[in-house]
Amino acid sequence: MTADLISDIATRTEIGLRDRQEDRVRSVENTDGSWVIAVADGLGGHPFGDEAAQAAVDALPERIATVAEMTAAFDAANAAAWALHPETRSHNEGLSSAIALTTLVVASWTPQRGLLLSWVGDSMGFVVPLGDGPGWHSTPHNDPFGFISRCIGMSRAGQDSFDLPPGDVDHLGDDVRSERVDRWIEGGGLLVVLATDGLFPPILDAHDRGWFSDDPDDNSLGFALPADRRASAADAADTLMNTARFAGLQDNITIAVARITPDASQR
Repeated sequence: MTADLISDIATRTEIGLRDRQEDRVRSVENTDGSWVIAVADGLGGHPFGDEAAQAAVDALPERIATVAEMTAAFDAANAAAWALHPETRSHNEGLSSAIALTTLVVASWTPQRGLLLSWVGDSMGFVVPLGDGPGWHSTPHNDPFGFISRCIGMSRAGQDSFDLPPGDVDHLGDDVRSERVDRWIEGGGLLVVLATDGLFPPILDAHDRGWFSDDPDDNSLGFALPADRRASAADAADTLMNTARFAGLQDNITIAVARITPDASQR
């Protein structure tokens, strides 16, 4: 059924109250119907966070079809961030504020293999069904105090390679064409929403923690993204950003949305 699907993509970004924009976004749509979207967030105002975010998204390929290709894409992003400012890296280990660090969340679609969503850090990915049933969201790599345990550009004691350690990249299922994705598409389609963490506090202030729920009554982003604001990727992206603006922008916010629906003309 994937041959008769339509995708559209939209991205939005706001600087908020920050002095500079440290978020970066990438969106690629290919002639074969495949696409890649990504958002990266320079960590916590670190001196080189914006550079790390830019390097990470620039390193991504234009087509990602498998988990192996996605893992390789994250390794490439990590290598690009790792290569920045080696003079500071040689004197620091771990999550030093002197090292270029960023989060990264990437979603890819290929007509042959389907949807893949992967992430490192506290930027998050969401799937919002356009039909009935529960949605899905990634789990951010941070502790209750906000400390990020995994990110792009991270170094560790004794680590002499830029390769991400096994298990650091999380995926929406190891099977790219998962039954879950099939059900979402057969139910009418889905929205894939990627967002840096600046979006979360304004939405939570306005809609409470139900926004993060997988309960079928709210479809994960149901409170912040009602059914009548899902007609296009642009409509969904504008709705989320406008909600954040109304609640009060604090941090940089970057959103990428992809909408996948069956082609009604082929039915």
